[in-house]
Amino acid sequence: MGNLFGILNLMRLRKTQEEILQYTNGRMAISAVPGSGKTFILSLLATKLLSQGFVNSDVGQQVLIVTYMNASVETFRASIRKNLEEIGMQPAGFDVRTLHSLALEIVQNAAGGGDGRLENLLITDETESGNFIALSVSRWIDANGELWESLLLDSSPQERVRWQSVIERITRLFIREAKNYRYTPELILDRLQQDSSKASEPLRTLSQLAEDRGRYNALEIPLLGILSEIYAQYQSALIRQSAMDFDDLIWHASEILQSDQEAASALRQRWPYVLEDEAQDSVPLQEHLLELITGEDGNWVRVGDPNQAITSTFTAAHPKQFNKFLDRDDVKTLPLPHSGRNAPTIFGAANNLVNWVCDDHPVPEVRANAFRRQVILPTPEEDGQPNPSDDESSIKISVFKQREEEELPQVAEMAITYSNDHPDHTLAILVPTNNLGYEMARQLDENGADYDDQLRSDNQIKEIAASLTAVLSLLADPLDKKALAGTYSALHELGHPALASDELIPERIHTILLSVHKPESFLFAADDEELGTSLPRSVASDAELRFLKRFSSYLRSLFEMRPLGFDDLILALSDELYTAKNGENDRRADRKQEMDLAIAYQLSGAARSWLDIHPEWRLPEICAQLANVARGSHSISFNSRGESGYKPKPGCITLATQHGAKGMEWDAVFIVGIDGAWIPSDLDAPFFGIRMPSGSDPSAEAIAHLRLLMEGSAGLYAGRSATETAHIEVICERLRLFYVGITRARRYLHISRSRTTRHFDREVDTEPATVLGVLYRYIRDKATSRPVA
Repeated sequence: MGNLFGILNLMRLRKTQEEILQYTNGRMAISAVPGSGKTFILSLLATKLLSQGFVNSDVGQQVLIVTYMNASVETFRASIRKNLEEIGMQPAGFDVRTLHSLALEIVQNAAGGGDGRLENLLITDETESGNFIALSVSRWIDANGELWESLLLDSSPQERVRWQSVIERITRLFIREAKNYRYTPELILDRLQQDSSKASEPLRTLSQLAEDRGRYNALEIPLLGILSEIYAQYQSALIRQSAMDFDDLIWHASEILQSDQEAASALRQRWPYVLEDEAQDSVPLQEHLLELITGEDGNWVRVGDPNQAITSTFTAAHPKQFNKFLDRDDVKTLPLPHSGRNAPTIFGAANNLVNWVCDDHPVPEVRANAFRRQVILPTPEEDGQPNPSDDESSIKISVFKQREEEELPQVAEMAITYSNDHPDHTLAILVPTNNLGYEMARQLDENGADYDDQLRSDNQIKEIAASLTAVLSLLADPLDKKALAGTYSALHELGHPALASDELIPERIHTILLSVHKPESFLFAADDEELGTSLPRSVASDAELRFLKRFSSYLRSLFEMRPLGFDDLILALSDELYTAKNGENDRRADRKQEMDLAIAYQLSGAARSWLDIHPEWRLPEICAQLANVARGSHSISFNSRGESGYKPKPGCITLATQHGAKGMEWDAVFIVGIDGAWIPSDLDAPFFGIRMPSGSDPSAEAIAHLRLLMEGSAGLYAGRSATETAHIEVICERLRLFYVGITRARRYLHISRSRTTRHFDREVDTEPATVLGVLYRYIRDKATSRPVA
């Protein structure tokens, strides 16, 4: 395909990119630094495989691209489609899937083959799974009252609620671990039964059972037996409802392929090449499923960055899994080291962080496990993505006396000043936690800042869900008078210009709409006379009738969207409801309108996910689920802004968490709260999370005990307790989060901390983060080495 090569030549590919595109078969792993173009190179590789005949689309073969985020699916589709069209090929022969939609298809196909267990299958989301766990914990308590009472320090309601919440949190982590290593509750309980002492003795006996383990802080309760019984209750509850959680879905898809070689062979024939994005976020179950799909000698390309693995403390994903794949003998490993995102000073700071941690961090396990030693390199000369110049770039570290009264307000003022001085630049304030983000938002509000709050106010989400529910309910049932009146109220609350009228009383319009006795005549009136007959005689004044005529006409325009697919319908409604201008030149109003639209788009993505899980749902079911979101009884796991397609606007501050910043970039970044509490320097520092009076982490202890029971090894760092091992993982992930934050900045990076902070109306001293001293020395040395102009 000469056309493809011509396009590639025009692109001036880097040598490392060209080497990746030489791939033809087998296992390949690509370790990509931030900003190196993972989506770009995977899309090009898929195009190359299709254009050069490695995949025969005439017999139904496809290149399969697997990602872990719904928003990335459309990004990949659009990129590959564009590439194929540019070389004169039909946009066919490829499929882009999330791992969950892939597993669901495998399971549903098995159901079509006569597996009665899978008929009418329900897939629970995180909220529904949490409800099942809470129910299972309650049932266990009811059945084990005496043992439950022995866990409580006192019999107060507060103590009972606290302990039940703790057990629910530990159970969630325990079940996640058990499923990712494919331990059924029956298997665990059977193993416990073989040595009943392990179920009845406290966890401190773990040190007696593991010869290779060091000291243990532990609970004086039989936690492993308790959690295993709750796990069994949880699975029974799912089975009774013909339900699976996401881990069950992937696990069951794996079991199908293991037991049905014909099904596995059919998938390998259909998808002879599998390209996986964001491989550092893959959990053991997901990696196992892709191993089965590709087969022992299959073609599997994995792209990721272990140094950007920032979910290991709250998911089963861990960078050690992708690192292990990168180091396999049967895998060809290639780097993607060049990035044009950051100025050399800034990516040099990130490289300095990695090198210091790998060489000199005071905790040896952190030195060995926090980062993969790889450096970010500048792009070559005449590259299409040149690095910003150091002449226009800088890094600054500020230390404040007090966080709430100095650091937050002064950083807010600095960000506003930067925005005013550089109106063509994008900028962000990154916070470690949502709570600190809410404080920063208050400071920005007090200063009248123009900013996008990416922390996702729960109330704003509920408001958008409520307005979409109101309109969709009317589209679902045009004869519902309550839906008709509810749509008016929702649009009025939005301040939609279609309802603008200073002379009318909204409550009266709502009442009139409830009195409509012929909704079909009101909505689809042929003329004014027919519209009048839909209302009780003399119920509306002439001014009200004129408004109702305008309102009816507007609703008819919304009904024209009704034939669209559900997610497209929500997108179209979102564009109509949240982009209409009210005529005011108000930047805050514009910002809220844009945030409303972003949330509505995320809800459209959620609707698509619901339909993947419940393909039998129609518009009324979608409305009911949106109504649950509006009431707060169903939560949505929103993607980070980089994942959702959010694009920062020049001159407008983005407020986000460090986690939420992944996948994004700004000209200037202000990172706040980088102290020793957020990035502990050693194991003596205090940590967030579940804690017992003894200082132990019960979830870490229980999971270690589980692994020891099932595998003969607790999977801990040599000589460390389970709690210490968990704390080491926290340090590693916080350092990787800091690395992600640094590499978001193109031209200017500001890092700050405070010596004290307010905690429950009390001033608390904060220790400095050792890593800040390392970066300070880097900045100082960089400044002294620069030539004087």
